Amino acid sequence: MSLGPNPASLTLLENLAQFPLRSKVRFLGCIKAYHSASSTLIVTHTTMYQSPSSSSSSLSSSLPRKTKTATVDIAIVVEQIPIGELQIGEWVNVLGYITDMQADGATVCIQGIQIWSAGGIDLGKYERQLREKENVDRRSLDTLPTAVNI
Repeated sequence: MSLGPNPASLTLLENLAQFPLRSKVRFLGCIKAYHSASSTLIVTHTTMYQSPSSSSSSLSSSLPRKTKTATVDIAIVVEQIPIGELQIGEWVNVLGYITDMQADGATVCIQGIQIWSAGGIDLGKYERQLREKENVDRRSLDTLPTAVNI
């Protein structure tokens, strides 16, 4: 039995809609807008690479790429975030809980509990490594023995 908080699931913003409400998640996004009156960030991410179901991991410039959006309520942490990290175009790491989502999964609402700058991240490398991690996790789950009811 764990006495600490539940760990967050590291994922791409495009995959947030796959998680149930109240899931704790960590993802990377680019600030599209910051509404100071409501302490809300709008973050987006248009992935550079094809999804794992595609036949290749090459740049997908010839395929239409869908931009996913997350609305992040940062009211409880806004005073701890340096103002320079809330600039449009800044890449940030978001840690929080999923509170709502559109039916089509295009926008997910997050209660942010921690926000920090992603710095000079190599976005392509980040995406590739995270997709590889997700593939390994998926294969690990596939190899677990199934429970037998007696």
